This record gives sequence, structure tokens and C-alpha cells, in this order.
Amino acid sequence: MLKCRNGRGQIAAAVALALCGEIATAQDATPETSEIEMIIVTGSFIRGAAEDAALPIDVLTAEDLAKQGSPSMVEIAKALPASQGVFGDSNQFGAGQSTGSANVNLRGLGTLRTLVMLNGRRLAPNPAIGAGVDINLLPTAAIGRIEVLKDGAAATYGSDAIAGVVNFITRDNFEGLQVDGSYSHIDGSDGDYGANIAYGWKGETNSLLLTAGYRARSELPARERDWALRTLAENPQGGWSGSGSPGVYLAGAGFATRIVDPQCENLGGTFTGTGSDGRTGSPVGAAQATGCSFQYLAFDNLVEDEEHYQVYGQFDQDIGESTSLHFEALYGAHNVERENSSPSYAPNQGASGGAPNYFIPIANPGLAALLPQLTPTQQAIVTGTGGMLANALLWRPLGVGGNPLTGEGKEDQRNFDGYRFSLGLNGTIGETLTWDTAATYSVTRADVATPDMLVARLGRALSGLGGPNCTGTTAGQNGCLWFNPFSTGVAENIVTGQQNPAGASVPNNLEVIDWLFEDYAYELEQSVLAVDAVLAGEMGIALPGGNIGWAFGAQYRENGYVRDANDLSDPATTPCPQTVVNPAATCTVQSGAFSFFGPLAAYDLTQEVKAAYAEFNLPLFDSLNAQLAVRYEDYGDGIGDTTNPKLALRWQPFDALVMRGSVSTTFRAPSATATVPGFLQTTSGFTAQAVTYKPYDNFGNPDLEAETALAFNVGMIVKAAGFTGSVDYWSFDIEDEIVAEPGTAMVRAFYDPNFDPSTYATRCIDPNYAALRSRFTFQGTGCGSAATPNQPAIANLVRTAIQTNNSETNTKVSGLDVALSYLFNGVGPGDLLIGVDGTYNLEYDQGATVVEGIEVLAAGDYVGTRGAAGSLPTWKASGYIDYGFGAHNLRWTARYLSEMDDTRTGESLTTFAGIREGDPGSVVESTLIHDFTYRAELPWQSTLNFSVLNVFDEDPSFARLDLSYDPFTGSPVGRVFKVGVSKVF
Repeated sequence: MLKCRNGRGQIAAAVALALCGEIATAQDATPETSEIEMIIVTGSFIRGAAEDAALPIDVLTAEDLAKQGSPSMVEIAKALPASQGVFGDSNQFGAGQSTGSANVNLRGLGTLRTLVMLNGRRLAPNPAIGAGVDINLLPTAAIGRIEVLKDGAAATYGSDAIAGVVNFITRDNFEGLQVDGSYSHIDGSDGDYGANIAYGWKGETNSLLLTAGYRARSELPARERDWALRTLAENPQGGWSGSGSPGVYLAGAGFATRIVDPQCENLGGTFTGTGSDGRTGSPVGAAQATGCSFQYLAFDNLVEDEEHYQVYGQFDQDIGESTSLHFEALYGAHNVERENSSPSYAPNQGASGGAPNYFIPIANPGLAALLPQLTPTQQAIVTGTGGMLANALLWRPLGVGGNPLTGEGKEDQRNFDGYRFSLGLNGTIGETLTWDTAATYSVTRADVATPDMLVARLGRALSGLGGPNCTGTTAGQNGCLWFNPFSTGVAENIVTGQQNPAGASVPNNLEVIDWLFEDYAYELEQSVLAVDAVLAGEMGIALPGGNIGWAFGAQYRENGYVRDANDLSDPATTPCPQTVVNPAATCTVQSGAFSFFGPLAAYDLTQEVKAAYAEFNLPLFDSLNAQLAVRYEDYGDGIGDTTNPKLALRWQPFDALVMRGSVSTTFRAPSATATVPGFLQTTSGFTAQAVTYKPYDNFGNPDLEAETALAFNVGMIVKAAGFTGSVDYWSFDIEDEIVAEPGTAMVRAFYDPNFDPSTYATRCIDPNYAALRSRFTFQGTGCGSAATPNQPAIANLVRTAIQTNNSETNTKVSGLDVALSYLFNGVGPGDLLIGVDGTYNLEYDQGATVVEGIEVLAAGDYVGTRGAAGSLPTWKASGYIDYGFGAHNLRWTARYLSEMDDTRTGESLTTFAGIREGDPGSVVESTLIHDFTYRAELPWQSTLNFSVLNVFDEDPSFARLDLSYDPFTGSPVGRVFKVGVSKVF
């Protein structure tokens, strides 16, 4: 029997879900007589009956999820039609060192604009993914249902609820002991597996729920999928870098002559140069080669080894006849102890800062051994120069030979955990008043460590002064060791097994390799303290449809932001590259000690928010109901305050038809870290014009203001016989959008000759570009080269300064949500349910991005694209056939994503990596994935689930990205066989 019941009086809940019984019945292929009572759901503070709702809410129950094979949090988020572009599967190239985390991104507006709650109360965001809540920390064994409010909800919940709310609600009526386990077989991996245990107890005046969960994912190397490792000709963005090892070196007058390591191709690299069509970086023969590209993706994984843990408990106690206490506690964690990555990175700076150039003297034994492999002309040039110059655009210290410390790639650590406590009291006063108070404290932490080379040590080791025991100033003497960066130290490509025909005559000493690396490490913590109070009831004023309901409330929030970096990562202790060998060293730019990663400023910040809100439920007539809400929030000095109203209407002209609509203003305040003045951190971004990663220095902006949005929704629900359907039109118009400056787009706007060709030759002196030019740090001859001083030279770019701003243009997003189902009773021995759920994106109209007076990104409608505005398919939908008979249930689901155009098409066409119209990957093709699940209720309160996910073993659609697919919308694992068992005692 379905019961839509009152909850515990959580502050975030209270209006009824329209047609709750109808929606739930439509999801259940074997319904019994439903008992409809008042339900606590997301979106209001006023309690009401099921027929009073006016809000677009989707509900997923634990039973619904079980019929779909008990998907993981990542799979749930990716399957939601309204969620566009989700972190979750391994993606070290786009997930901000947050491997193992997952989030929800309603409407594709970003995780920052989706409020995720547990039992209607806030959770601390994951500090490593830009304020999105990490749903992988939630207690899966305790979740009873998930409610998705697909409407702006700032009037109810405050900041962050621009795109809507996802509310995970724990079960409160479970009694007994339940144990379940599952295993998923994945080809090329040891599979995924997990187990949960839940204990529930109910007394006359109290109840208890305790749960614990464990889930593990196994490593899936990129080389286990032939579609992932593509040649340079197939996918220049597919984990290929012009900064290779074997690499390319500079010698001769002005270091203008390129010398390609002769073993480039023999060890698995690809010779590159100017192709017959004039594009640089093209695959060419050895005679035309000026570069050697290296595929670092061969060392990476599509899925990392992950371990996830959650422990949860909740306790309810009646205190007298009119008061109840509720307490809940959560601890969750997930660990990735070894995220595989490139054996080493290409340095972003030199041994003394500035340009990433390293001189390698001819006395280096590795170079001495390489000389006989060079042509006589090359030998003469190198000898005349006295050595060679290694530049990060063309070289990296370790490559195809792997990292000798691990025998493969470099191993990074990504560990996250969080805890949360909530204590509340709620009760009634008389027959019409209810009250609810609570205090919730939530903390999420990240502990991240990434081995990286110290540039000062790298410079010394290339000159023979490396190693921990080096005590003198004579190269190679008194404990001093050489580092050999050439192919003469590499016996084979450890991925492909290709042998070095010249042999490894000068292998590197493990001691010097170990000395070169230190951990770039930091700890992040983000916290939320929320204290709430709500008083709700009914007025003595009766409208034709009933009494007026009301609610008044107040909230105090304190958001905390803490970052601690280790000494080598903190510019306060290690400001300069040479600080590690000379503590008295000084530098103009505090670029830190590491070769690839930049410094991280420590901070300990708080942000206080005070709010008051009111809501009214107006039953204007029996068939027409209105909901009015308004919320005021004060952020204090700097950001200021904001007031946001909301109006929602529900009209039922006939029993079979419900019309609903809402309009509201919503907002999102900038975080304290975005508004702190001064330097924050240096990040690295792949920069197409340089064909490698470049450093971007991030600064805070104390002038940031809150962004606002106008949200609108109108829709209808139809129910007739076995048919249930709903259609909703929704839109958001965002003003003063908080956006981070796109550093790579700034570089393109300045350095790409295709960007405003009429100004390219004089950009270094063009006054219109002066302000943008001031964001760049140059080396050597400055903005231009010696030959063309007025024309930008990408080789001279060292770093770029960026910050977060309020956009001067609006972003307009709109679309349609459709849900249709039909229940056929008495089909053979059971009932058959057929349905479809989908979202059709109508527009994602984003204004131009202007930095320092230059339009760096053009305005456009990004529906049906991936890149500039994330991954936004026009259609995201699923269809299902569900057949239940007796103790058995069969479900077939088909999930569809429409094609997406790559927004980079037409850019940087002078390079081979530029994407032309019609190139493979210029359009990410549509996908249709089929899943099948069989569920059986066995004797002794046991359940068996068997699923085949991706029945036809479809590969993800090809995308011109590092992993050769779009990890925000697709899955790399292929066909999965999953079995799960559950037992209740």
C-alpha cells in the first residue's frame, strides 16, 4: 500500500506534491489501493494536502531505483533528464582534482546553482569542485526517496537554489535489519562492488535508524578501450602533447635550431611539423619533423581505484504530546590513493622562474651519449652551443619510459570526507500552529597530494648537481648526480613495449628521480552552520477554497572556507623557485617552487548570512490555489542584501487536468573566496595556441555582487484511465552572472591569428589591446619576437592573470520537461507500464564574454553543443517498459542523448589541432543506450536483482577531448553485468 505521509516536520518540507498518489502509482507496475495522506515534500514550509501543490517536482523512491538495478549516485545524477553535465566518472582533465566526487547540475547552469540538501537541510559543498555538493558522501543505505524541485527556489531556501533543489530524504518507517550487496562485472577491470547494512527500530515514542555502506570501483586503464587511445591523426586532443619525452631541443645561434630526439618514433612518439596544408603540429615524416608528440593518456585511467564509505544514524523522540526531537549524524568518505597520470608534467616555469627553459650542458652524460645518433650538422651545432636548451613547449623530463618510481605513470592522491550533525525540535501549538527549529553543522574536507618536480632541483640535476647527497659544486662529483632527459636513458616504451634500438646506455639513478619530486599538497575545508526557526499555521480567514495557510521563519548561516597548503605549495613560505635551494632568494613574481603547479595562498574565511522569510497558501477556490513566498537575505558589507519573491498557481478545471505555473526571482551570492582581495592560486590550463599547458594566476575580486535570475515555469498534468502525463515549460534569465574569466580564451583572443586578423600584426602595440595585454607576463623579447616585435609570439608567453567578474550580459535558458506513462492492468499475469521522461532544451543564450574591453568569447545559443557552456544536448530522454507479475519485475530502459556540436570548430585552424567543419569529433554523435533489469522477491524476505547495463555494448560517442569521449554525459565502461542480493531479518 502506498502512503504519502507526514514527515518529521523538517524545515524544508511541507507543501503537497501534486498527484502524489498518481505519480507513485504510475511508477509501480503492481499497485494496490492507495491511501493518500498529507506528504512532506520539497518546496514550501506550509503543510498541505496532495491536491494543493503548484510546483514541478520529480520523485524517485528507493523502490523505483531498485527496479532500475540500484544505480550509484553518479548513475542517478547522469540519468536525471534535468541534470546536464555531471562530474562523477574519472576525469582528471576537467574535474578539478576531485576524482571520486559526484554532483548534480540542474539545467546545465552549473553545480553552484543547484542546491542539494539532506532531509531538507543544507550540506557543506565539496571545496574541490567549486561549491557543488558531493553526493558520493551521502548515505545510500538510508535514502528513502529523492525529490527534485525543477524551479527557482531562492524565495524558500536562499542562495544557490537558482536552478532548483535536489533533496535526499531518509526513510523513517523501517524496522528490522537489512543487508545487501552487489557486484558489477566490467571488462578490463576487477569490477565494482559494494555492501550496505541498515538497522531500524521503532518504539511507542521513539525510533532509530542506523546504516553503513561501502562501495569500491576498480581501475580501468585507458589502454583497455581501443576507442580511448587514438592516434594523433585521429584525435590531436586525445591525450597528446607537443611537450614530449623523447622531446625536441634547441641549439645554435639564438637557440633557433630544433633538434628532434632521433628515437622519437621508435619509442612510440609521433613526428610533427608543418603539413602539406600549411598547418603546424601535423603528423609528418622524420625528414620534415620539427616536433615529437607524446601521448600521456596511455598512462591514465578511465576509472580509478575508488573506495567509498558512509555511516549514518538518526533518532526521533516524542517529548510529551506535542513536541518531538530529531537528531541525525552522517560521516562519509571516499579515497583514491593512486590516481594515475603522466609520468611527469611539462614545466610551466624555468629553474629561476620566468620562461620554462632549461640549459643542458654537453657534459651531461645523456647528451654525450645522444650526440653520435645526431647528424654531423646537428653535432656541430650542439658542440658549438655547448649544449642544448629544453623548452616546455617541446619537452618534458619523463615520458614514454614511465616514471621509474612507480614503473608506470605518476600516482596522485585524492581523499575526501565529510561529517554532518543536525538537531531539531518541532511540535504543535493548539490545533493549527506548528513550529520547527533546528541547528545543522556540516563540514566537507579534501586532502589532495600530487607529485611534481621542483624546478630549482630540476635545473641543478640537468647540470650534474642533483641528488639529496650533493655537497659540492662539481658536476657528477661528491654525491652529485646527473639527470638524463634524453632517449639514451629509456630502454622501452613501457605501455607499448617498443624497444629503443640504440639502447639505454645512460639510465637515470632512482635516487635523483626521487629527489626531483615532492608533493604539491593541500587541505581544503568548507563548512556550513545553519540555525532555522519556522512557525506555521492557518489564519482565521477563510477563502472560498479553505483557510489561508501561512509560515514565517528566520535563518542564520555561517559559511566557512579554509585552505592549508604544505610549505612547498604555499607562497608565504616558498615564494620563489630558488627558495628550495636558497631561502634568501627573491623573485618579481611569486610563482612557487613546482614545475607544473602554481602556488596556493592559505586562507581562513567566514561569511555570515541572516535571512527572514514568509509564505502564504491561498485556496482562492476549490479548483484554484496560490502560493506566495518572499525571502530576505543579508550578507553584510560588500555583497549587501537581496529580497526574492515567488508566486505559484495551481488550477484544476477538471478532475483529469491540473494546470500549474510559477514566477520568482532567485539569486546566488559569491563565495568568500571569490571576493577576497589579492592572489588566490595558480592553475594550469591546456592552451591550444601553445599546444601545452600554461599557468593562470587567479585573483579575488572584492567588487563582486550577487547574481540574480528571473525563473518562470508553466505546465500541466493530465490523468485519464491508465494515462498520466505532464508537460512543463521553464525558463531562467540570469543577470550579473558570476563568471570566472576564461583564461585560455583570453590567450586565444590575443595570440590566434584567426581572431580579428586585421589587428594581429600590431597587437603588441595596439592601444585597444593594452589592458588585455597587461594580463600577460612575457619573457625574452617581450610581447613579440625579435623578428616581428609588434606581433604576438606565443613562445614568449609565461603566465596569465585572471579573476571572477559579474557578466555585463544576460544568460537566458529555457526548455520543456515531458513525462508520459500508461499503465495497462491485467496484461497476462501482471501489469505493464510504458513511459518516457525527457528534457528538451530550447535555448541557452549566453551573452558575449568581455575581458578588458575585448570580446574573448562571442555570444551564442549553446543548445546542442559541448565546450563553451558545458555539455548541453538538445534532447535528453529515457523510455522504459516495466512489467511486474507476482514476485517478479522486468524493466527495459533506453536512454537517449542527442548530438552536440563542438564549439571549438573553426578556431585555431592554422594548427593541426584546430577542428574544421566535418572533422571527426566536430560533432559528438547522439547515443542510445539500453539497460535491462530483472528483480525477484525471494522467500525469507530476500530480493535478487540482475542487470545488464548497456546491453549492446555501445562505445561512447567520439569527442575531441583527452579521453576521446565526453565524461560529463557518457560512460567509458561498456557493457556491465550486475548482480545484487538483499535480505531483511
